[in-house]
Amino acid sequence: MLRRRGRLPAAPWLVAVTLSALLLAAARPAVGAAAWCIARSGASEKALQSALDYACGPAGGADCAPIQASGLCYLPNTLAAHASYAFNSIFQRSRAAPGACDFAGTATVTLTDPSQLWIMHLPFISKHCRAIRNTRLSILHSELHV
Repeated sequence: MLRRRGRLPAAPWLVAVTLSALLLAAARPAVGAAAWCIARSGASEKALQSALDYACGPAGGADCAPIQASGLCYLPNTLAAHASYAFNSIFQRSRAAPGACDFAGTATVTLTDPSQLWIMHLPFISKHCRAIRNTRLSILHSELHV
């Protein structure tokens, strides 16, 4: 079988194209896949604080009340946890739009539920924060209807 120089036979070319397509598909989140925006590991405290100030300010528009000192998701009281909460608030509101999780390079998208990343204890999805919120809301609801 003679081959022209620089050209692949049809079968290997088809395999190469198929593998490339599969690799590209695997690198992108599936439509409808859950995604969260969290503080990037290694971001400087100064950059994180600036991004958090932006996210919680009028321009960012994140609901940061839960991460205030009296808020339901204040703990853990770390800059990374609070920034992650604010970043994710904006990211989810944008419906995970491309580019909505950057915050001057201090944030990253994860497809792993942060509540499963128990080492970080991220409050915006932690089961602890959710349980406290639900308990307080049910107590408030019962007090209003007694």
